[in-house]
Amino acid sequence: MTSSIDPDALAALQLAYDRLQRQHQTLAAFLGTASHELRAPINQVISLHQLILEDLCESPEEEREFIGQANQAITRMLHNLDTLISLSKLDIGAISPVCEPISLGMVLNKVRQFTEMQCINRQCRLTVNPGPDPLWVLSDARWLLQALISLVEAALAAGSTAITLERLENGEPQGSDPDGNQPNDQPVVTLQLVCNAPANQWPPNLPPSPTVADSPSPPYNLLEASSQSSPSPGFRYHLAHRILGHLGLAIPPSTNTTDDQHRLTIRLSIAGKGRDAY
Repeated sequence: MTSSIDPDALAALQLAYDRLQRQHQTLAAFLGTASHELRAPINQVISLHQLILEDLCESPEEEREFIGQANQAITRMLHNLDTLISLSKLDIGAISPVCEPISLGMVLNKVRQFTEMQCINRQCRLTVNPGPDPLWVLSDARWLLQALISLVEAALAAGSTAITLERLENGEPQGSDPDGNQPNDQPVVTLQLVCNAPANQWPPNLPPSPTVADSPSPPYNLLEASSQSSPSPGFRYHLAHRILGHLGLAIPPSTNTTDDQHRLTIRLSIAGKGRDAY
């Protein structure tokens, strides 16, 4: 007795397998990049301490400056570690986003506050436009803020000299999502991120997951340590993607008006005026 296999079922199974395999590869690359984000500030701290311990500082003032830089590096590492721990809790369902009416203008203003100084230090012009009137959307304020900050930081790390985050005026129904789920008749507002990163840097790609053999030895050169302390655009970009996925949002492929002019859009469901999440 022979049993026949439904070709449609087999095709669906193959599609699911391919999708799971891609997700696994992306996750492995993301974890490899995350390990670099944590290792780089540690290497910087080791290098700075090495200079101090070997009496290579020219003055007590320079020694205090190096200690201050080490403190900033370890603080940055702890921030990245906290973000990854919280993201892992989202992945396993230990915590869930709380979608409620939040002020979009307030979230965008906080994005500006947290990223403006970084942009000034790198001579990048940052423009954040929350729109002419207050608007409430359905989302988790904390995670939406983290995702938007990560996108701005990714564009900055990719070499952008001008970044714009703005609210577009539209309120059409959302329609089907990219995975083909049921249509959503909820009116939406579109956020648009425009940056001018070099074409070969955007969208940022995750590097292959490093192996133990690929792990660099701690640098004992201050310039090398400082170069490693910059955030990876791939890490920031894909961190935002993962967070937005947990919020039920997706970033469509970026569109280019020129070789170095890129646009990303995020569509948020509009809510009635409600209590702010902050």
